[in-house]
Amino acid sequence: MRVLYISQTGMSEPLGQSQVLGYLVGLAARGFEIDIVSFEPRSAKPEALEVARRRMQDAGIRWVSLPRSSSHHMSVKLAESAMGVVRAIGQAVLRRPRIVHARSYFATAIADVVASSLPGAKLLFDCRGMLGDEYLDAGHWTRDRPEYRLLKLYEKRAFARADGIVVLTAALRRWLAAQGLVATDRHIEDIPCCVDTHRFKVDESARARTRAELGLGTAPVVTYAGSLGAWYLEDEMLAFVSELRARRPGTVFVVATHVDSTAFRARAAAAGFDERNMRIVNLPPVRMPELLAAGDVGLSFIRSCFSKMGSSPTKVAEYLATGQILVANTGVGDVEDLADEAGAVVLPSFEGGAIAAAAEAVSARLEEPYAQRSASANSLGKARFGLDAVGVPRYERLYRALDAA
Repeated sequence: MRVLYISQTGMSEPLGQSQVLGYLVGLAARGFEIDIVSFEPRSAKPEALEVARRRMQDAGIRWVSLPRSSSHHMSVKLAESAMGVVRAIGQAVLRRPRIVHARSYFATAIADVVASSLPGAKLLFDCRGMLGDEYLDAGHWTRDRPEYRLLKLYEKRAFARADGIVVLTAALRRWLAAQGLVATDRHIEDIPCCVDTHRFKVDESARARTRAELGLGTAPVVTYAGSLGAWYLEDEMLAFVSELRARRPGTVFVVATHVDSTAFRARAAAAGFDERNMRIVNLPPVRMPELLAAGDVGLSFIRSCFSKMGSSPTKVAEYLATGQILVANTGVGDVEDLADEAGAVVLPSFEGGAIAAAAEAVSARLEEPYAQRSASANSLGKARFGLDAVGVPRYERLYRALDAA
């Protein structure tokens, strides 16, 4: 079966490498013939493009790359979408795909034209989340903005038009059904952000090496990986680590981020953190598995709001796969489904003594031998978020259902 995959996210970017190519390489290994049309940032380094090209070539995936501007101006995006339609239709006419699979809204607008122009082709809308509401909840847009209103109009069409739909969470799938936005005869799968468990794993040699490099010794290590500010609850994270330090003196907080951490450093200093109990690092994505393998507890505190119902934080999967105790809050995707699992501690809120109670629960779990608790977390990560166990099989199931429809 031939599949044309269209993505505004570039294959040379970290997200494209982990959350696009990981799945497509797995699907290619299962016999699907895949062509990709992706928009690569104009700033992409030649070596990153070459790494992506070699990976796709080794998997037998054909690739057409188009330039992507950093501008979000509507006229720029319209020009890019027109270019995408021309190139994608050309690829489709040559290859005659059975499925036109689009990642998020921009790509789906292109794929909609392509699939409608190709007799027998099925359109797969890989939603990823409610994009307009994410901009709204982040404060970037208001409901009366033309961009928001246009996007919501197209969103309604995409859900109605698509033959198949992918969402990241069961929570969003249930909401869409309750709102009547997806017809009952549509094929829909909830596929969380999955992790390559061959890369992200319990690795005691990497754990020892990274701890030595960062001067962590045998102390309990709390990790946070990702962006700061905006959605991410910095004060609550610092409060949790402080509570854990009160129970486990010597605990070190390791923050891995690619964004400017100046404001966060000031907050941390005001909360009593210094070079003895905190490390802030900026590592290339290739080194993230070994950094997380050095940790004991992984934090995912994210502001709860409507759009986050559709979110699946990649860090959740990565923490669990590397054997860390996950500490997260409800109101974000399907996180609350992990509340009773051995590898996770889930806060129902941040009110009252919830943070202290979570720290107490984590402190108790740190009493378990490392091999035992890391194995529990890793098993949970594989079962809920493993690329081989969850991501690739669910996409395959959806592809085959669309082919048979």
